[in-house]
Amino acid sequence: MTRPIMTRQADDGDSGVTAVSPSRAPVNDYADGGPIATTEEFKAALLATRDWIGISPTQLQMLQAQCRAPDATITAAQLADQLRFKNFAAARLQYGTLARAVADKLGYAPPQKGKGPVRWWFALSIAQDGHDDAGDGQFKWTMRPELVAALRAMKWA
Repeated sequence: MTRPIMTRQADDGDSGVTAVSPSRAPVNDYADGGPIATTEEFKAALLATRDWIGISPTQLQMLQAQCRAPDATITAAQLADQLRFKNFAAARLQYGTLARAVADKLGYAPPQKGKGPVRWWFALSIAQDGHDDAGDGQFKWTMRPELVAALRAMKWA
């Protein structure tokens, strides 16, 4: 049975109560690589996404490029170059669209800073080095290890 993944949870100690908040204050919430789903849950979410809205050949190539990159880390500019997008913004849009669909199937909502945009990419990756996204295409996405394992187990990468 696949359990829905809603949010990261932190135990507040010995009270037995689980709170929906980080247990520590990282430099950037997007650098927290704690698992949001198991390998099996990622496999199920990818298949459900494929069957629900489809995963385009380009989106699959994006996953493959990142999964095969050193340390499964890539930037939007690198994806744009490898997949011949017009610019890195197109790569960010495609990546975010796929990430949102997978997040929906996982029942996962990524952290959000104030009233800023939801960073859907966090369903697929974490931020390398804890830096914030400057919007210049050089932000490094490191694929979640459970997703890497799912893609390899499915022979998609």
